[in-house]
Amino acid sequence: MGATKIIFADNVEKYRKVILEELLPYGIVSIGEAANGADLLRLLILLKPDVVLLDLEMPVMDGNEALNEIMIKFPGTKVIIVSMHYEQLLVEDYIFRGAKGYIPKDEIAGDIGLLARAIKKVKEGEIFVHHLPLEKQEGSIKYSFKQKQITPLICQGYTNEQISEELSIGVRGVEKHRSKLYSKVGGKAIDFYRYAFSKGLHFLGRARRRT
Repeated sequence: MGATKIIFADNVEKYRKVILEELLPYGIVSIGEAANGADLLRLLILLKPDVVLLDLEMPVMDGNEALNEIMIKFPGTKVIIVSMHYEQLLVEDYIFRGAKGYIPKDEIAGDIGLLARAIKKVKEGEIFVHHLPLEKQEGSIKYSFKQKQITPLICQGYTNEQISEELSIGVRGVEKHRSKLYSKVGGKAIDFYRYAFSKGLHFLGRARRRT
């Protein structure tokens, strides 16, 4: 069996080089590197990797935008999100939207074998999500379905009226769910936005309806 071919998109070149070098003993080789999503898309026109490693926090085009474009233009591409951000809502969102894996960078730091296993499993057609132990998820909030729907829109600055129109629910209902979200992290809008940005929730995709 030949080597597993990957492309790594991350804006920190030194980090890319270290990770790619550590993956070599596992038979995983880089066929391309990108510093942002736009560069990644240009590479995918020319190259067919087995797996793409995708960071979220990048200039020009971040991982959120890049995943959207990949799923439209290169829908067969197998993407693993490798990010410093981790929250269950974020993980669920990216898997729902087409990513095949999600791994926190902190977990890779002490175990490159974890990333190697993820790459191999995703290449074979499986979904690989590394769930943080509960003690590492302290402070993360729990969401109702409606709260999961409105959180991306709140992070994008939508008003209650705009959220109401987008999701076809009453304005009063939006106000109630927004208030409950705020109460989970301190009670004020600033508390929620501070929490959301610390968890990377600004990288969420658009809200989705129940199907």
